[in-house]
Amino acid sequence: MPIVYPYTFSSEGTGPWWGIRCSTRFYQDTVRKLDDSARCFVYMTNIRGETLAIAIEGPYTDNVTEDVVFIPSWVFERLTLSEGEEIIMEPILEQLPKGEAITIKPLTGSTVEGPMFLEGLTEALNQLGVIQEGILSAIVDPSLPELHQFVVESLTPNSVCLADGELRVELERALDRPVTPVTTSVTASEPLSEIPNAPVAEEFAPFIPIAPIAPIAPLAPLVPLASGVVPFSGRGRRLDGKH
Repeated sequence: MPIVYPYTFSSEGTGPWWGIRCSTRFYQDTVRKLDDSARCFVYMTNIRGETLAIAIEGPYTDNVTEDVVFIPSWVFERLTLSEGEEIIMEPILEQLPKGEAITIKPLTGSTVEGPMFLEGLTEALNQLGVIQEGILSAIVDPSLPELHQFVVESLTPNSVCLADGELRVELERALDRPVTPVTTSVTASEPLSEIPNAPVAEEFAPFIPIAPIAPIAPLAPLVPLASGVVPFSGRGRRLDGKH
C-alpha cells in the first residue's frame, strides 16, 4: 500500500492545496483506465475505513523507492493520518454525477468577510473538482493562503459529486455566530459589510458557475465521510457568460 507524506517532503517543497501527487506508474495506470479525458480522482481510505475523494494533480518527479503519495496538510487532519502511514488508494473509475445543489456552513464567520469571497469560493470548488458530504477545506482567497473549513450539510444528487457546471450553493450562518434566524436576501455583488442585518442568519441560493472539469494533460514523464455564512440570492451566471 502507498504511504503518505506532506508536500514539504517532496523535492518541490510545495504542492496544490486541492490535490495530491502520486507516482508516475499509478497516474499512468489510472489515465489508461478512464474512458475519457476527464480529470483523475481517487478514493483515499485510512486504516479505520474513513474515505476521502480527492483530485490527482499529477505525478511527482522525485526518485523514491517506495510507493509514496504527497498530500496537502488538511488531508492529514481530515483522515487523521501520520507521516509515513499507509493508506488504501483507489482510482475513481465510475462516472460521478454532477453536483446540482449544496448547502454549506462555515465554521467561522471570518471566512465570508473578504470582499472576494464569492469569487474565491467559486474558484476553490473548481479546483477541488469533486465535493462530498462532511468537512470541506478550501482556500477562498489566494492572496491569503489560509484554509477555511465548511460543513457540507447536504449535497444533491449524491454524497460525492463533481463540481462541474451550474451548482446551486446555499450558505448558512457560521457555527461561531449563533443567532435567531431571520430571512433576507442580497445580491452576490454586494460587499458583506453592506448586507442588511449582517449579524443574523439568512438563506440564499445562487448559481455559482463552476467551470467544466478540465481535461488531463497528455501523459508526460513527468464515500461516505465523517460526519454551518451569509446567504444571498441573485441571478446566476451560466458557463457561457449569460445571466
